Amino acid sequence: MTELLNVTGLTTSFHTSRGRVQAVRGVDLTVKPGEILGIVGESGSGKSVTCMSILRLLKRQGRIEGGSAVFDGRDLMELDEDALTDLRGNEIGVIFQDPMSSLNPTLTVGEQVIETVLRHRNIGRRAARARAVELFEMVRIPSAATRVDAYPHEFSGGMRQRVMIAIALACEPKLLIADEPTTALDVTIQRQILSLIKELQGRLGMAVILITHDLGVIAETADRVMVMYGGMVMEEAPVAEIFALPRHPYTRGLMASIPDPRTAGEGRLSPIPGTPPDMSDPPKGCPFAPRCPVAMRVCAEEMPRLYEAGGPANRSRCWLMDEAAPARAPYNTEDAA
Repeated sequence: MTELLNVTGLTTSFHTSRGRVQAVRGVDLTVKPGEILGIVGESGSGKSVTCMSILRLLKRQGRIEGGSAVFDGRDLMELDEDALTDLRGNEIGVIFQDPMSSLNPTLTVGEQVIETVLRHRNIGRRAARARAVELFEMVRIPSAATRVDAYPHEFSGGMRQRVMIAIALACEPKLLIADEPTTALDVTIQRQILSLIKELQGRLGMAVILITHDLGVIAETADRVMVMYGGMVMEEAPVAEIFALPRHPYTRGLMASIPDPRTAGEGRLSPIPGTPPDMSDPPKGCPFAPRCPVAMRVCAEEMPRLYEAGGPANRSRCWLMDEAAPARAPYNTEDAA
């Protein structure tokens, strides 16, 4: 299947008073039409910056220093600002982390949908308002015909997130980027929002990049998972396979630190020791080496490549995948439990 998005060697840094912060370091990723790619990792791992770099929506200090991002045959790094503006909100929709800060408090929520539709569709204002009502009904906002005239502060957190989804889907994009769409929502509302995104993805046939730090969200929603750490891809695999046999020690550490309701009260969680690397001075070897329970000398001295790990769709950036590495089950053996 032809890839909808193909990102190669994406490199982004922020130039601050502390110096150059290397937020994204040579990221490769692909997304197929209709696929849900989950990007997971700790805060500061480069998840959101990767996607904001693809859209070229970085803050003033941010600079894309290398790489390409080919979307539907066009390299987004080569487009001028007018072409990018035509594409954002039209062919690529975005759900930002915090709906309260992303929505304009001085405009009604309906007006914010209407202006998106008018920007990208050759229709009149009445038709754009009807589209806003239709979208509110699609994302299951009660009394949609009257709620379009409400302001953001009149909505709960979950309803504001539904408004953000309506804006993102206003022009039926080919790709939806959802950046931590359930942050700060309670568990019940989180499940509703995730179910809604998955339902609409199936109905509209769009691809989705879902950014989160929650592996539970990934397990329920994604088709394929990309694990990031230190601005790099550490592991990538289909969702069922990565949960059945995670190859990278970092992925295993993430999974071990999550409470399992099936074993509640049976022992303690296993947090990952140490802290993430300082990206103004990242280590020359594997960024996870200082925290890794199975690190070898080479891990601190040289960056591992992304090895094929159990199949062409599975990759792991770990020296334990190398043919010369010692057999340290269950990281590089097929028969590990």
